[in-house]
Amino acid sequence: MENVKERLLESLTIDIKKKEKISIFLLLPAIFAFIWALLLFLSPILLPPNSVYLGNNGKVSVMDNAPYINSHISNPFIRGIYLIGDVMCHQHADRSFFINGNQMPFCARCTGIFMGLAFGAFIGALFRVRVGTLFYFLIILIMGVDGFLQLITSYESTNFIRIVTGNLVGTFTSMVFYYIYYDIHEFSRK
Repeated sequence: MENVKERLLESLTIDIKKKEKISIFLLLPAIFAFIWALLLFLSPILLPPNSVYLGNNGKVSVMDNAPYINSHISNPFIRGIYLIGDVMCHQHADRSFFINGNQMPFCARCTGIFMGLAFGAFIGALFRVRVGTLFYFLIILIMGVDGFLQLITSYESTNFIRIVTGNLVGTFTSMVFYYIYYDIHEFSRK
C-alpha cells in the first residue's frame, strides 16, 4: 500500500534539475516556437486596422475561411499564417483576441498552446524537468473539460481561461517532449 501511495505522489509531481551544459541544438525548437508565437501577435498588427474578421462559422481541419483570407489579406506571408490557422483552428471571432482591430490567426486556446510550447521549450532546453504522468493528464483534462462543457452545455468559457488552459497544456507538452528526448539520449549512451 505504501508503494502505491509513493507512485501516486510521484505521478503528481514535477522534478526540476538544472542542466550542466546548454545545447544550441536543444534551444533551436524553443527559438522556432518563440518566433512562431511572436508571428501570431505581429500578423494582426501589421495588417490595416479593422481588416480581418473571420466570424464564428469556422471548423477545425477545414479551409472554410480561405476565401475571405485570400481576398482580405494581401501580404502573402501573413496570409499564409492565417491560412495555417484556418486548417488547424476553428478561428471563431468570439473565441479569439483582436489586435489592431484584427482577429488573430488562431483562437485564444490555440494561441495559448503555441505560447506555452515556446515557454516550455525554453524551460526544457535549460532544465531537465520530469513531469509526473498523472499531473500532465490532469492539465490536459482541465483544458478538455473546459472545451467539452462548452460543446454539450450552455457554459461559455472566457478567452482568459482559454489562453491559460492552452498555455498550461503547451508548456507541459514541451517539457514532456524534452524529458523524453533526454531519456532516449541517456539510454542510447549506455
